This record gives sequence, structure tokens and C-alpha cells, in this order.
Amino acid sequence: MQPSIARAGSALFCAAILLGTLMPGPWRDAAARPFELTLDLGLVAHVVLFAGLCLQLPFTRWWAMAWWHVPAIGLGLALLTEGLQSFVPGRHPNLAGVLQDLAGTLMGWVAARTWQARLAARTA
Repeated sequence: MQPSIARAGSALFCAAILLGTLMPGPWRDAAARPFELTLDLGLVAHVVLFAGLCLQLPFTRWWAMAWWHVPAIGLGLALLTEGLQSFVPGRHPNLAGVLQDLAGTLMGWVAARTWQARLAARTA
């Protein structure tokens, strides 16, 4: 993946995470209502957005990332976004959200590491 694409994707995923986090409770409920899914849309959003972000972070090449940087960024962003929810009307921070974010973080991180290993094997 080219760094410019990864950077743009990372910025978009980060913006979507912050938008979803800072959206007041009634707005969030109204946005989810048309979908009428049997599974929790918030859970899916937590996992998918964090997985997408953490999949792209190693390819941004903002700096030479160590193996632990992506999980640390995911944990930090999960704690930050859940903490910010205490300031949003109709929202509250919870441990379940952090765990969902971490599940997505780990999925994206493993996918990125696998992708990097395959690219390295292909060029070797």
C-alpha cells in the first residue's frame, strides 16, 4: 500500500472514530434506526473502524514503527475516545467499548503484519 493512500485512509478512519464518539446519544440512535439490524451497530463500528485504522497505520511511514506502536496507538485512542464520551450528552464511557476497540486494533494489527510479511517474502 502506498504511504499517501495509507495516510488518507488513516485520517478518514480516525475522523470516523471521532465523529462516532462525539455524536450525542439521540443523534447516534437516530442514525442507527434506519438499519434495524439484529446485531449491535456500535459493536460493529468499534471493531471495523479500529481494524481499518490499525491495518493502515504501518503503511503510512510517518516514522519507523516498532511492533508495539500500533497496539499502543489503538489502546490510547480507545481510552481517549471512551473518556471523551463522558462529555457528550447521552453518552458514557464503558469498558465494553474499549474492549471492542482493542479487538479491532488487534485484528487490524495482525492483518497488517501478515500483509507486510507477504510483501517482504515476495520481494526477497
